[in-house]
Amino acid sequence: MSQSASRPLLIDCARMQLRVIGALIIREMHTRFGRHRLGYLWLFFEPLLLGTMIAVIHQVRGTDGIRSNFEFFAIGYILFFNFRGIVNRASGTIGANRGLLYHRQVTLPDLFYARHLIESIACTGVMVVFVFAAVAMGGEFPDSPVKMLASMGLMFLLAQGLALMIGAATSEWDGLERFVHAMSYLMLPFSGLFFMVDWLPEWMQEIVLWVPTVHIFELLRDGQFGDTYRPVYDLSYVAGWILVPHLLGLAGLRLVRNRLGLE
Repeated sequence: MSQSASRPLLIDCARMQLRVIGALIIREMHTRFGRHRLGYLWLFFEPLLLGTMIAVIHQVRGTDGIRSNFEFFAIGYILFFNFRGIVNRASGTIGANRGLLYHRQVTLPDLFYARHLIESIACTGVMVVFVFAAVAMGGEFPDSPVKMLASMGLMFLLAQGLALMIGAATSEWDGLERFVHAMSYLMLPFSGLFFMVDWLPEWMQEIVLWVPTVHIFELLRDGQFGDTYRPVYDLSYVAGWILVPHLLGLAGLRLVRNRLGLE
């Protein structure tokens, strides 16, 4: 029998890695929230509470009705919360799970994928809750739910690529995670959460469009409001921001794995 015939099929390898990621998700949930099922509710309650408070603040201050305030800020904040949660948790991923790397089936990217899926599934669920809440309170049904889900997927991929890079970098340089946490808050005003590009002066539009999250927020608002606002976004630009950090992050994690000396 040839050597190539004895190798496992690609589909078998994929199934094994999916089982590994599933097991890591269960372990991460138990680690973060304990084994009591009520503890899992905090995964959804935290973004739900913060998104509601942001929306209420702007709803009280605003005068244009619920469609331009509650829907705009509540759902928008959930998208940013997903980004911030993935990026901020990246620095502690390797250290908290280093013992698992003695299992050859567990890879460094698997550790990140499990954490990222937990954050994104929770935020997507909260986004759905906010959509139905807005409709129940007098709002309109989103123009394109597919575009809204696409914006969530793109934000997940963008944050994941950056998280892979951050995870690799923070394993080599102590203290870098403090800078990452600070930057995640400093970028909040420029992320696209609080504005539409069309509202800004032309010179400012050219500046904010360099920020990839702005394009994703524009896609979200396009799915929410349709022709109500004029969205401005370039998904090919976002794709570049997704691809390059993923390649750099995966390469960095490979170097980190070799330095850990576990294989």
